[in-house]
Amino acid sequence: MSPNDSVTDRSLLVFYGPPSCFCGLGESVLEAAWANQGLLVSANTLLVKVGYYSTSQMSRARCTFVTLCILTVTGIVIFIWQIELGQFRDTSSNVPLSNTIQTRIVVKPNNERMVSDVPLYLTEANMIKGGKQRDTRKCTSAHHSTMSLLNPQRLYRLGDVIKVEINTYNYYGEKQTVGGDFFRLWMENTEDKVAVAGDVFDNNNGSYTGVLRVQWSGMGRIRCFLERRREELAMFYSIMAEHGALWQLKREFVWGFWVKESTSCSMLRNHLGDICNFTSLNDGFPWYCEKPKNPLLGCNSFSQSWSPNKAYLPKETQQRDIYYLSSKPDNDFLLSSIHIASKMETGNKKIDAPKTPCSQLPPKYTWQRKHPVGVIHRSKWKPSLCLDTLESTARAYRQCLRNRRLWIPGDSTSRQFKASLHDTLNLPNWNIQLLEDKQDNFSVSWFAHEYPLFHGQERYSPLTNRAQHILLESLPNNTMDIVVLYLYVHFNLVHPDIYRQHVQRLVRAAKSLLARAPGVTLAVRGPFAYYRNLAQELVSYWGLIYTDILHEEFSSVSHRVVYIDYWDMTVTLGPNCIHPNKSTVKIMVHYMMSLLCHRRVENTS
Repeated sequence: MSPNDSVTDRSLLVFYGPPSCFCGLGESVLEAAWANQGLLVSANTLLVKVGYYSTSQMSRARCTFVTLCILTVTGIVIFIWQIELGQFRDTSSNVPLSNTIQTRIVVKPNNERMVSDVPLYLTEANMIKGGKQRDTRKCTSAHHSTMSLLNPQRLYRLGDVIKVEINTYNYYGEKQTVGGDFFRLWMENTEDKVAVAGDVFDNNNGSYTGVLRVQWSGMGRIRCFLERRREELAMFYSIMAEHGALWQLKREFVWGFWVKESTSCSMLRNHLGDICNFTSLNDGFPWYCEKPKNPLLGCNSFSQSWSPNKAYLPKETQQRDIYYLSSKPDNDFLLSSIHIASKMETGNKKIDAPKTPCSQLPPKYTWQRKHPVGVIHRSKWKPSLCLDTLESTARAYRQCLRNRRLWIPGDSTSRQFKASLHDTLNLPNWNIQLLEDKQDNFSVSWFAHEYPLFHGQERYSPLTNRAQHILLESLPNNTMDIVVLYLYVHFNLVHPDIYRQHVQRLVRAAKSLLARAPGVTLAVRGPFAYYRNLAQELVSYWGLIYTDILHEEFSSVSHRVVYIDYWDMTVTLGPNCIHPNKSTVKIMVHYMMSLLCHRRVENTS
C-alpha cells in the first residue's frame, strides 16, 4: 500500500475465522466481538445449541468444524503470501488536505465588547512573541498583582459602569510589561446570592482593564482570578504546532483476535509518517493515522478509536515547571478585592426590565454582545435581553416538546443536558442517545460530534462519531425539529484554525437547511467558562476566541439562528471543570428551553 493509502467507506475488511474455531469463547464475548466489527453474525446458532445435537448431528458438526478451521488456516496462509509478494494494494484515492487547515487564519478579536479598541485577548502572534520563558518566577503572580478602581465613587447607581485596573507583577515583585494572561472578573453579594460577570480587556503592557455594570441595589464585592498565564497559553500554541493537538489520539488496527496495534492520529498529516487517510470516515474533515508496522495490518484493518488522554509534555524541565504552574485550583485569586455600595436610584442611566418573552426574542438580538447577558440571583438566571416566562417543570417542557424532536449533539457536556431533561421530565435514562416519550410524541437525541473527539481509554467504533452538518443535510423540508449545534470542549485541545473549519462547514449546511425548511428551529450553543480542570490542557481560554469565530461565521444567518450565550452565566457560577454540576446544568438547560420553546416561525425571519 502506498504512503497515502485512503479508506473511502465505512466497511471493515478485518478477517475473522468462523465461530466454530473459537468454541472456547463464551457466547456473549463472541457476539460482542463480531458485532463490534459490524458483522451480522450470530453465535447462538453455532455455539449454544451444540449440546442439543444428536450423535449423527455431532459427527457432521465435527466435520464442519474441521473443514472450516482448515479453510481459515488456508486463508491466513494465502493472505500472508499476498502481503509478502506485495499483491495486496489499496486503490482508494487520497483525499487532499484542506487549504483551510494549511493556511493560518488570523482570528480577529471582537469589536463589540471593547474599551478604547482594546481586545479581550491577544492574537497568536503576540502570544508567542518573545520566545520560551524558562524561569517560573518571571511569570505573573496573582498574589503580587493588584486591582484598583479607576472611577471610585462613594455610592453607585443601578446601571453605572465600574472600571477597575489590574496591574500584574511577577514572583520577584517586578512589574510585567506585556499582556496575555487570562483573568476572570465578577461582582457578587454572597448574602443575597447574586452575581454578575465582568469583562477583562488586555492592554498588552502588563495592565488590564476590567468592566462591570451595577445590577442590584446594596453591597457588592468585586473579585478577580488569574485563570492562566501567558507563558502557559503560548506553550499550548507551540505544542499544537509541533503535534497538531495537546492530547494524543489513537486508532486501533485489528487482524483476527490476537493481532492488534494502535497508532497515532492527527488532523494534520505533516505530524505523522506513512499514513492512512480516514478523512471520508470523519465526514470530510481531515483525519490521518499512522500506518501500523505489523505486515498483517493494513489501512483497511482499522477497528476502533481511543485516546490515552495523555498530554504532549514539554521536554525541558524548566518548561514543565511552567506547564504545571496553574495546577492548584484556588491559589490564584488576587488578594485585593473591592467592596462597593449601590442604590436603587438610576440617575441618568435608566434600566428597563426586559418585557419580551425569550421565546419571542428575534434571533438577531441573541447575537448582540450586550453586557452583561444576565445575572445569577438565588440560583436562577435572569437574562438581560428577554423575560423568562417558561416554568421549569415537566408539564411546561412537555408542552414545549409535544410532537417535536430536539437534537442536542456534541460531547459529554451535551449528554449532561440530555440527562438533565430526563430528570425534569421524570423519564428513565436507559438509552445514552435517545430520550423518547410516546404519550406526547416527542424525542430528544444526542450523538457524538466528529473528530477531534478524545474518547478516553474505552474503544469506540468509527460509526460512533457523526458530523453535525450531516444531520442538517438529512432533515426533510417539512421538519419542525429543534436543533442545537455545539462544538467546544474537545476543540480546546486543537488549534482555533481547525475549529473555524468545522464551524464554516456547519454554516453552509445551516444556510441550505433554512432555505428549504422554514419550520425548523436552529440554535447555536456558545462556549462556557470553567475553572481549573484536572487536566492542565483543558483551558476555557479558547472559548473567548471561539465565541468570536461563531459570531463571525454565523453573521450571515444570525437573523434565523438563535445564539445561546453561556459565558457570563458560567463565569459567575464558576464550574470547577468541563462537566458542571447538576444544578448548573439545569440552569443552562432551562435558559436554552426558554429561548427555543414555542418559538414561532415568523420570529426567525
